[in-house]
Amino acid sequence: MEKEEARQGESGHVVCGSWIRRPKKVNWAIIARASKRRGSSSPALLNIFSFDPITTSLSSSPLAIHELKESDGDPVAISVHPGGDYFVCSTSKGGCKLFEIVGGAMCVTILAKELPPLQNAGLQKCMAFSFDGSKLATGGVDGCLRIMEWPNLTVILDEPKAHKSIRDMDFSLDSEFLATTSTDGSARIWKAEDGFPLSTLERSGDENIELCRFSKDGTKPFLFCAAQRGDVPVVNVYDISTWKKLGFKKLSRKSASTMAVSLDGKYIALGGKDGDISVAEVKTMEIYHYSKRLHLGQAIASLEFCPSERVMLTTSSEWGEMVTKLTVPKEWKEWQIYALLFCLFMASVVLAYVFFENSDSFWKLPMGKDQRRPKISLFGDSSTTPAEDHNKSLVSPLLGFGGNQRDPSSSSLKMLLPIRANDPKLRLVLQAVSDSKSSTDMSGGVSKEEEEKSDEYSQDMTQKMGAVLTYRHELGMNYNFLRPDLICGSCLQTPEDVDKLRKIGVKTIFCLQQDPDLEYFGVDIRSIQAYAKTFTDIEHIRCEIRDFDAFDLRMRLPAVLSTLYKAVKRNGGVTYVHCTAGMGRAPAVALTYMFWVQGYKLMEAHKILMSKRTCFPKLDAIRNATIDILTGLKKKTVTLTLKDKGFSTVEISGLDIGWGQRIPLTLDKGTGFWSLKRELPEGQFEYKYIIDGEWTHNEQEPFTGPNKDGHTNNYAKVVYDPTSVDGATRERLTREDPELLEDERLKLVQFLETCSEAETVTLTLRDKGFSTVEISGLDIGWGQRIPLTLDKGTGFWSLKRELPEGQFEYKYIIDGEWTHNEQEPFTGPNKDGHTNNYAKVVYDPTSVDGATRERLTREDPELLEDERLKLVQFLETCSEAEV
Repeated sequence: MEKEEARQGESGHVVCGSWIRRPKKVNWAIIARASKRRGSSSPALLNIFSFDPITTSLSSSPLAIHELKESDGDPVAISVHPGGDYFVCSTSKGGCKLFEIVGGAMCVTILAKELPPLQNAGLQKCMAFSFDGSKLATGGVDGCLRIMEWPNLTVILDEPKAHKSIRDMDFSLDSEFLATTSTDGSARIWKAEDGFPLSTLERSGDENIELCRFSKDGTKPFLFCAAQRGDVPVVNVYDISTWKKLGFKKLSRKSASTMAVSLDGKYIALGGKDGDISVAEVKTMEIYHYSKRLHLGQAIASLEFCPSERVMLTTSSEWGEMVTKLTVPKEWKEWQIYALLFCLFMASVVLAYVFFENSDSFWKLPMGKDQRRPKISLFGDSSTTPAEDHNKSLVSPLLGFGGNQRDPSSSSLKMLLPIRANDPKLRLVLQAVSDSKSSTDMSGGVSKEEEEKSDEYSQDMTQKMGAVLTYRHELGMNYNFLRPDLICGSCLQTPEDVDKLRKIGVKTIFCLQQDPDLEYFGVDIRSIQAYAKTFTDIEHIRCEIRDFDAFDLRMRLPAVLSTLYKAVKRNGGVTYVHCTAGMGRAPAVALTYMFWVQGYKLMEAHKILMSKRTCFPKLDAIRNATIDILTGLKKKTVTLTLKDKGFSTVEISGLDIGWGQRIPLTLDKGTGFWSLKRELPEGQFEYKYIIDGEWTHNEQEPFTGPNKDGHTNNYAKVVYDPTSVDGATRERLTREDPELLEDERLKLVQFLETCSEAETVTLTLRDKGFSTVEISGLDIGWGQRIPLTLDKGTGFWSLKRELPEGQFEYKYIIDGEWTHNEQEPFTGPNKDGHTNNYAKVVYDPTSVDGATRERLTREDPELLEDERLKLVQFLETCSEAEV
């Protein structure tokens, strides 16, 4: 059904129109009219009409009217701010006018405002607000492109030679990119944040790109461009991660004069120069609605989807404005979904009752006291097979990005369950859901063991991260695009997941998991790495961070980000960052990359992250890692003491080693105290004593109140001089929303470029029925010990440790006996007759750092002037050790 509203009053012809989004799904339409029509004189008008979704029509009389001055000329183009309170109108006399919409449904007023940067900018052919409303772009017939911040109108870009003459423009959904087209058939991509020209779109020799629109559903990063290939009109599809053309599709008989994509991203529409409109579904690129000669052979001047209805507003100079109801498949209303779910529930209750009443076997079912209730899966089959496309030129964005399609038949059911929380900032209600195809064949069902492992992991994650998080490993890999070039997700589970990531343009897989993480869920990382190596267009990299450990995250971030930065610089394309569930380590690393490298403020990047993915990154770890680089990682020596009361062993856990490891204390029989000295960076570190196997806290040292789990811990707090330069920097960067200065961001990038990649050394010892295996020496000194972990599957005790360059001696303590492992390198007997194992770490001698190290390890090294200056600066800023 089509509803036409052609208003043929005495005022001039219609120039353009646009929808205005108002609260509570109310929509108005702004219609711009020229000053003359068929010889009669009348002022240029801006009219606002209300829209009735029941009759699918605009109101018979306008809600508000504004007359343009004769000195302004006629309106040319209109762009409405996403908030619905402002719009900008360009005029034929040159420049743009700003208008504010004031009032409610009964009394609406259009107020003219000043717009200084565009007052005398010349004739502007097209304008666009970014999707988030933070930027305004205008394109002139003189080829000048301007990008400004909104509402302060600070000029980001003023490029007079952007094009020969700008024809069309559009912002991406995340407001990161701006696409522009020219009357000469070219198209360019700009970075909206700073106006940097990123790319010129590829086209064939006889092809002219005329119009452009970005996809709008948030998961498929595509750019659609209406182009003329000789006499054939086509729609090209570009991947915005690489700006490469994926293909094309013919959607209209004649060339298009205007183009639009619906706000939910499901439909794309073309308005033809012959008055036709074609509406196609983005998923299949098949035409669902076609209105032939809607404007009776007149070129359509503007075309736009209604924000909340399947309705199209079109205008033309001859036939005015028309509102057309689209003949597309009806969609489920929210109340209809709830009604269907209620009916299904009632049907299941009736069936259960009938079964109960009529089945004798019902009473013979075993119902022991300890029998567990079977779990009911709320997730449907996520595997789908798209139909084969017989049109070779067709590019279906949804099928091309199958890992992210949102099909009602394949989407996972998403839930948020309310819980009580003592601290809303710490105890969040979060549940991870799959935003991608599962790598597991769900049709075969999920084993009870897999479900129990996921439950156990989720409980552990909730306890250790302070937020209620749920991860379902059995549903397969899931992920979300944070930016067109950055994805955060869960772990790869099979080599086939590499293929899925390659299909969406991933060039770097960045894994943060440790071996115990992989072993817990039985992930064969070696087969995944080996399969990735068979391709030249993707690289698999591992940079391990300990799970649920904010301190390890803080200490590892600099080296991990350096590796990530170099990989992105080397490989380009899309980067996939993952840990196990994609809820802690991976979001933190991705967030840090956005903060340090991509120019975001911390909370700005955090807002983007949380809008895309359910997760809980440790912001304090990111702040502290930032400060550690900018001020230098200074440490103070903290001494912990406990009065002896006849204890056999005293150990400590937590502190800077995490709750999964322990360090023994030393008993001084002269003083009667157990003690431990430990160098710690600035921050607060909780810890607990383990006395003869029992966990407790020392009331003679500072301790916390009971936490959410009822535990009381000791803590050590390390604070530096807040009045120093570094202290002031630390104070500023530990605020809620720290912002990096330009020189600080430059320093971070320089650090990432020069930082040596982390070197992880793995020590192993074959098990022979040992009870405990520890290690001493290495980088912790001979007075401390670190326990090794037994892998019962392989029969080996192991320890992974990151070491700087150098040679480190160590010894094993097996069930209390000191010894060395002859299967690892060992020294000859030293002057005391002891034989020790050793680990040697050597970095690339051809690098800048390697050359410096080689020169300064000579017999008589000589310092360069800048090196001496750097040493003096370090001595001036280094804090004195505290015992």
